[in-house]
Amino acid sequence: VSNNKKHKSARESESMKKIISVGLLLLAVSGVAQAADSPPALAATCAACHGDQGQGNAALGTPRLAGQQADYLLHQLRSFKAGKRGYDAQDSYGAQMRAIVTGLDDAAFEQLASYYAGVKIDAEKSAGGADVARGEALFQGTCAACHGPRGEGFAQLKTPRLNILDGAYIDRQLTHYIEGVRGGDDHADQLGLWMRGVALQVGEKADRQAIIDYIATLPAD
Repeated sequence: VSNNKKHKSARESESMKKIISVGLLLLAVSGVAQAADSPPALAATCAACHGDQGQGNAALGTPRLAGQQADYLLHQLRSFKAGKRGYDAQDSYGAQMRAIVTGLDDAAFEQLASYYAGVKIDAEKSAGGADVARGEALFQGTCAACHGPRGEGFAQLKTPRLNILDGAYIDRQLTHYIEGVRGGDDHADQLGLWMRGVALQVGEKADRQAIIDYIATLPAD
């Protein structure tokens, strides 16, 4: 009887150890999941201009980061650091970004890009302007091949979602491309050069505004 009790006690002890081990493993996994959902420490620096949720700030001229294509965000951070963007004195916003990211490494870029791509927020959409029909034709003929028919962007092309960006920001970027402030021959990478070539096809202010009016109607979900 004594031996049976010892064996039973040993089995119960072993079972308890297994339960505790599984419990600790679940806590560890839960902790990792929670950490993955938490903003990286560097996001506090981004929040000063891009908002506490990466929602952007039209008054400061900063774009929305929340829900943007991760590959695009990562590519742009690398471009700022490498001087392929923010190189022109006329691009004061780009120059500020370039200064901010200079001391960061690629691991930090990957954390920030992954985090902001996963942030879900509601987007405010407008009804667009008076030239939406013409803007749709221009968009589908000029922009959709790279940015998607609904402005959703393509990860494999490193193109951004346009349907979450405010009109003033889009207009400024198109203008910068046309003027060579962004996508300049001596600085930009291949993607920047291509985008400048596309922007030159809509060099007229009225055409750009029509495209922006149409983008404003595209759903951001």
